[in-house]
Amino acid sequence: MKFKPIFFTILFLCSFLCCLPGSAFAEEAQDEPVYKLGEVVVSGEMTDIDDVAISDTITAEEIKATNSRTVAEALKFAPGVVMTRGRKNEPSISVHGFSQEKSLFLIDGIPYYETFYGKLNLDQIPAEMISKIEVTKNAPSVLYGPNAQIAVINIITKQGTPEPSFNVRADVGEYDTFSTSFSHGNQIGNINYWMSYMHRESDGWRMSHDFNPETAKKKAKWMPNKNGIHEDGGFRENSNYNNNRFWARVGLTPSANSEYFFSFHTIQSDFGHPPATNEYKLIPLSNDSPGFTTFSRFDKYDDWGVDLSGRHDFSENFTIRGKLFYHDHVDEYESYDSAEYDKIINVSKWQDDIIGGNLITDFSLADWHKGHVSVHYWADHHRARDNDLPFNEYYSHIGSVGTEQEWISGFGLSVFAGVSYDWFRVSDAEDYKFDDNDNFIGQEDKDTEGADAEVNPMIGFNWTLENTEFYGSVAKKTRFPTLFQLYTSQGGNPDLDAEESTNYTLGLQHNFCAWLSFELAGFYHDIDDYISRDYYEDDYTGVDLYDNMAEMAMRGFETSLHLRPCDYFGLNLDYTYNNAKNESENRLTRRVVGVPEHKYGVGCDITIPKILAKLNLRGIYVDEMYTQLPAVTDKNPKETEKVEHYFILNTRLSTKKYYDRVSAYAEVDNIFDYDYEQERGFPGRGRNFRVGFEAQL
Repeated sequence: MKFKPIFFTILFLCSFLCCLPGSAFAEEAQDEPVYKLGEVVVSGEMTDIDDVAISDTITAEEIKATNSRTVAEALKFAPGVVMTRGRKNEPSISVHGFSQEKSLFLIDGIPYYETFYGKLNLDQIPAEMISKIEVTKNAPSVLYGPNAQIAVINIITKQGTPEPSFNVRADVGEYDTFSTSFSHGNQIGNINYWMSYMHRESDGWRMSHDFNPETAKKKAKWMPNKNGIHEDGGFRENSNYNNNRFWARVGLTPSANSEYFFSFHTIQSDFGHPPATNEYKLIPLSNDSPGFTTFSRFDKYDDWGVDLSGRHDFSENFTIRGKLFYHDHVDEYESYDSAEYDKIINVSKWQDDIIGGNLITDFSLADWHKGHVSVHYWADHHRARDNDLPFNEYYSHIGSVGTEQEWISGFGLSVFAGVSYDWFRVSDAEDYKFDDNDNFIGQEDKDTEGADAEVNPMIGFNWTLENTEFYGSVAKKTRFPTLFQLYTSQGGNPDLDAEESTNYTLGLQHNFCAWLSFELAGFYHDIDDYISRDYYEDDYTGVDLYDNMAEMAMRGFETSLHLRPCDYFGLNLDYTYNNAKNESENRLTRRVVGVPEHKYGVGCDITIPKILAKLNLRGIYVDEMYTQLPAVTDKNPKETEKVEHYFILNTRLSTKKYYDRVSAYAEVDNIFDYDYEQERGFPGRGRNFRVGFEAQL
């Protein structure tokens, strides 16, 4: 194992100081400063719209307890959420079985996605800059904007503290793994500022010692023969990465009634794509026609963005909040001719940008009423090219107008009603043209349909008694098709309609006492016009075609138990059951891809007084998942494939802060070294460890 020598020396000294007897230690972690303008649904003394949905808040301390370095890693421990990692080494998040593009991901209330696939790599967002993550499922507020079919996940960052703060964190692990971060914030008069820099690098991660290699075979018979063992165990092939991230924010609060913030972020990354252990794809170059392989890496995966946020209270009963933003994404996908990764046959380049904004008004007509009106607009621009071919360009526009109203009774009952009008339009799309010899002869415009519009109503209630809270809702939600589903050469269909989902929720939360609480919530999703690529065209061409063919139903519940009888011990248990069925008329099976029926979570926190240390344990069990199922085709149905269930347990041991400033920690992921797959052909990480320190200066 390789270490950074200077860092290791500093780490040893800090660890030694933290273990000295008689040292003064901070008793509890301080709350992270929350960027209030990053919250879309404003919480107050009364209930809010998120109280009729299944909601979870992941705090900065909880993220730390799970050993998570990114948003994706933190979300995999949340109830009802499953994270998998497959091709391109990118995490994919599903909520109640809905894939990642069907949820709306926000950073401080601003949409975060790539314009073609409708999602971005959540490993780009580091844990160090997060104050909390709000996950709202089934009936997210219309105030968030369009395309929140199943959930809204709002990542809220930090802001400056009243007193100057300097935070440093660094750690090392196996195979030259190293990370460090630095942040600083302060409030000077009516000016607040905060900045953070993070760096991570690694030559790769260790696989389980129980991993058994298999022969990877070509996906299609006509592909060049590169069959062989592409992963033989040990440290994962082509899993290296290098990331640099910088976040900054400055705000002005001229009075108690107004505040305005300017934010900026930039992320530069490059990382390899570990090869699948069971198969590969290799489409060779043919004159000007580009090649493609799954022996690949991102030589560049960069994001930057700016936003301007503001709030003004015109009176106690009328507030206007607004945001303007611009987000830019660039990536370069390198295709290699073999698992040796020594010859590039194609470089695919994407350039995306999003510009938009929103305006939200909050008003109250009486003590028993709260109301909101929201307006959203986003303009998406996608540019893509292969090698030296010209860029193909796509333009799309999406918007939403919505309102929500809450009526509050005098006996703990609140009733909510809302509706939004969401619309989507593609104004331009183009693709390459090749002759019969695969020579480039120009570009052509693709069909673009008129605007697609949907009306999405919802209604819900929250009834709070002394120790018990009951809630329920019914909400219609939609997701417009992505540009990939509309225009990909791999079966795109410009005639697609929006997916529709009617989401039902009924739940309760009960506090038995100050240290014991219980929550149970049932859900039912009735999905129409589900977009699937499992069905072929009537005149079979051998190309999967996206279509609104499937009808789905997902029924289940989430339950959790929180126990904290004393300051030295805490226990959290959660369980999600999801019975997903394909109810399409021409189905060959009722099973659904990518939806585990059972998921368990466990978290345990133990403070050890004698050695002044804290032990965190976080584990998840994920049931088996189907990765491929038979479909209606003119040829033989596909074979059924699945990944088996797995259980992983992470642990973290940290010292209390020495003189309220420095602590050391050790982290172990997958301590049982369990060999598992999250997606077929992509084994999960084995036992990996890190040691590090944190300092508040």
